[in-house]
Amino acid sequence: MLVEISQPLAVTETYQLGQYGQLVLALNGRQFNATNGNSTSTNAQNMLSRIVIDDGSSRSNPNPIPYLSAAGTDGTRRIGDTTQKVTGILSHSFGAYRIQPTVAPVFAQSNPRQPTAPVVGGSLKVASLNVLNYFTTFVDGKNAAGQTGQVCLLGTGFPDTCRGADNLTEFERQQAKIVAAIAGLDADVIGLMEIQNTDIATKDLLAALNAKVGANTYAAVNSGVFGTDLIKVDILYKPAKVQRVGGVVLPTGADLTDYIAASGRPPLAQRFSAVGNNGGFWFVVNHLKSKGSCLTTGDIDQGQGCWNLARTKQATALNSFVSKLKAMGESDVLMMGDFNSYLLEDPTKVLESAGNESLLKRMPAGDRYTYVFGGETGALDHAYASASLATQVSGVSVWHINSDEPPVLDYNTGSKPDDRYAPTPFRASDHDPVLVGLNLVADAAVSQPIVNATIPGSVKTGETYGIDISEAIPGGSATLTALSVDWGDGTAANPAPGTGIVTHTYATAGTFNVVVTLIDSAGQTGTKLGGVNVSTAVVLLPPGPPDLFFSEYVEGKTGSNKAIELYNPTSSALDLSLYTIKLYANGAKTSTNSLKLSGSLAGKGVLVVVHPSADPALKIAGSIMSNVVNFNGNDALTLEKSGVVIDRFGQVGTDPGTAWLGQPVSVAGEERVSTLDQTLRRKSEVTAGDPNPMAPFDPSVQWTNTGIPADTFSGLGSHTVKVN
Repeated sequence: MLVEISQPLAVTETYQLGQYGQLVLALNGRQFNATNGNSTSTNAQNMLSRIVIDDGSSRSNPNPIPYLSAAGTDGTRRIGDTTQKVTGILSHSFGAYRIQPTVAPVFAQSNPRQPTAPVVGGSLKVASLNVLNYFTTFVDGKNAAGQTGQVCLLGTGFPDTCRGADNLTEFERQQAKIVAAIAGLDADVIGLMEIQNTDIATKDLLAALNAKVGANTYAAVNSGVFGTDLIKVDILYKPAKVQRVGGVVLPTGADLTDYIAASGRPPLAQRFSAVGNNGGFWFVVNHLKSKGSCLTTGDIDQGQGCWNLARTKQATALNSFVSKLKAMGESDVLMMGDFNSYLLEDPTKVLESAGNESLLKRMPAGDRYTYVFGGETGALDHAYASASLATQVSGVSVWHINSDEPPVLDYNTGSKPDDRYAPTPFRASDHDPVLVGLNLVADAAVSQPIVNATIPGSVKTGETYGIDISEAIPGGSATLTALSVDWGDGTAANPAPGTGIVTHTYATAGTFNVVVTLIDSAGQTGTKLGGVNVSTAVVLLPPGPPDLFFSEYVEGKTGSNKAIELYNPTSSALDLSLYTIKLYANGAKTSTNSLKLSGSLAGKGVLVVVHPSADPALKIAGSIMSNVVNFNGNDALTLEKSGVVIDRFGQVGTDPGTAWLGQPVSVAGEERVSTLDQTLRRKSEVTAGDPNPMAPFDPSVQWTNTGIPADTFSGLGSHTVKVN
């Protein structure tokens, strides 16, 4: 049916513009989330006053992208732009009414880009920006330094799925946009959300930022690794405008537990004083639990998105944490970040009930937004000022460079035949940055020592345990008098300044509090605390006499191409009825599948167990078909003889994430040994199995992939060992 809508319509969603060539238009302007306070319209009512404008094609990823304002890389179509008339064929598909225009609609740029950040006044500017998974390790296994065989790491050693850029090309595009956004904000202090939980990512972004705005313009607070998520919050600042008063502060006790339980991302606090008048304030950066990954029971969506109860509990913990910060001598507190809550939701009410002002409410109602989801606009990113600081706030604003822009303009390269990327701040992220101006009242000069150290949370008895003291700075003009480390087990160390890594060996298991203490010549003390869980070391058994062992491992890239080869290194036949292969899937401590062998195996002979659904090219090499080899890269195997483990592959009771990895490679063209998507062969010097199933597993110690491409099956059926 041919229809014409002759009334103003506003763009309210651009999410599928790049993929399907469609926009969502709405009556009466852009649509807001009901809990943001802009409108009384519910989601159901919003749905009744919108329509999809399509591109008349069923093809994905149109080239050129329709409805953009210009043909070049400066073309956009922002939420809030308007058209006065739409003419076309009306249809209903994919759950929505849509119009295929017969006359090209004419759009007015009713919501033009802001080329510069808004003016907020004041002598200091403070901002927050979600950097949308700024990771320096990529999906393709490489990192920003060009190394291969890498994985994304949580802290210092747990492999997990990468987020952010897929490869170096995407990363460089992402970095350019993020740097352009931060440089454009020109804030004196900026809080970051969704940066990889390593110091490497922050240092990388800092270097790129200073390369653009000038050497040493910004510095980082050296927050280290904290929390249990792959991402964290962090803080950059201009040393020429503010000075740190003491080191970073993290919540402890119940305040920390209530954050970690929900999202794994605790807040980060740093006290600053303004250069010039010593005006001080606490800056607290936050990233509360998201509204996604919903449960089917419990903390479900009851009008404020999923996990509202968890976010409300986090807001309560934040109030408690802030009260403790105030007790340290500074009542001016500015909390910023991604709170994942709209302006009228419970977490905001909890924070306001403690006397904090929601600064975005000073803005015109139509500008109070930082994010768009499902075509509904609202503010997930906020700034809250304590009562004493609120009177010193000169202005607040949001720089709408991200949420209004089509996602197709971001840094990603996939599925973009019409690539409109530009190294500008627009669509640098999916959240808009918030900017606050401060005119701080002069304070008396305050200086505190800064102590910063990375304190690992676990070690085994007898192993070398090291903490890295990255900062030990006396307060003001004082000098360092003493630096000590209390290991919590009755012993202590007194490292020299600048030592860096200080080591210790725990003799007994238990939980110990590690305290790093600095004393300066002014009598001031700075401390850094951490806890370490010391577990009893696994006693490693030496290899037994030559016996049956795993000699080749196949974990194919496609389908069920999985196999394990066993080799008899002796000269005599072995009674296979004594042996059992066991599979331990996903970190299981008890076997999830097993295969008891039968028959006999001649001396120097091999036995190959193949997955029943493997390709014919692999099946032909098999002696036995069994689901005991239905493993992935994170599953362990053991070989038992008469109930005693005589060999293993992987670490029983541990799930490494996606794979166990060998040592990083430094030779060009070599691939890091991995238990995922590789064929591995036991090194020829191995003549007996590894009887330590619970010990950490490094596949590069006894296994090799050199000269063995993935999905190689030709080596199955024979094995070679070195004879000493």
